[in-house]
Amino acid sequence: MANACVLMADITGSTPLYERMSQQDALQQISLMLTRMRTIIEEVGGHCIKSQGDDTLSVFRHAHEGFRAARHMIEDDWDHDLSVHAGLFFGEVLRHDNDIYGNAVNTAARLASLAKPGEVLVGDESFDRLDTDTQVTCVPLGGIKLKGKKQPTRVFSFTANQLASQTVIFGANGPKLGRRTDSAVIELAGKSWTIANGETLTIGRSDDCDIVLPHAWISRQHGKLDLHDLQLEYSDHSSTGSSVITSDGQAFEVHRRTTLLSGDGTVLLGTSDRSITSSALLYATNDLIPD
Repeated sequence: MANACVLMADITGSTPLYERMSQQDALQQISLMLTRMRTIIEEVGGHCIKSQGDDTLSVFRHAHEGFRAARHMIEDDWDHDLSVHAGLFFGEVLRHDNDIYGNAVNTAARLASLAKPGEVLVGDESFDRLDTDTQVTCVPLGGIKLKGKKQPTRVFSFTANQLASQTVIFGANGPKLGRRTDSAVIELAGKSWTIANGETLTIGRSDDCDIVLPHAWISRQHGKLDLHDLQLEYSDHSSTGSSVITSDGQAFEVHRRTTLLSGDGTVLLGTSDRSITSSALLYATNDLIPD
């Protein structure tokens, strides 16, 4: 297998877009955005392997080309409150039937799922190949344990917004930036749950879930909250998606991906309508005081 730089870039905000306009008009806007993303990829020397749904998968010979493409995407002034989050990783890539597979593809997809709107998460193998001027624009987030890798992967963040909008990641052998969460309190519809490190809460319409919501807009296995390695993580597995609203008013969509939570905030399950309180999950993390 040859080595290459893989970029997974995903559109944020498509679900609210479909709620605001007709399906045909929303699809046209998403298609225009994907076309522009493919153009950016080609302009910096990359090759778009495929674009499906709300994301693009592309490959580059050099890490700086992939980073330039990702930076252009997250800094572009997209219409209709749409934005991009992305993951970048350099490693072995197997090409087969006009598609690509391998560790670099899997890792780039995982990093993209953790990135917040307007952010690109860069894995260590890509970061180490960037020039110094580019490296200093990225913030080290520590190490994250990824499936299939024995050692934590060092992760770096570049964001089009302020530092507060960046993902906070903690793992073994990584610098301890931001908050470390010892436990979290979850509240919904007058009930409360406490989740400690190493524990999981499942959420959905199914009676098998820890938190059961009998609403039509909630999937049977809608999502789950995991607290591990001193970080609270929400994973959405639903068909309708969720919206996260942080205590400072930032809002972003989570649809079949994972994001990290800290501080106080709200997860709107199956909707972005803040007036629907029956499926509004409140979270509050109990953070450790840094040494």
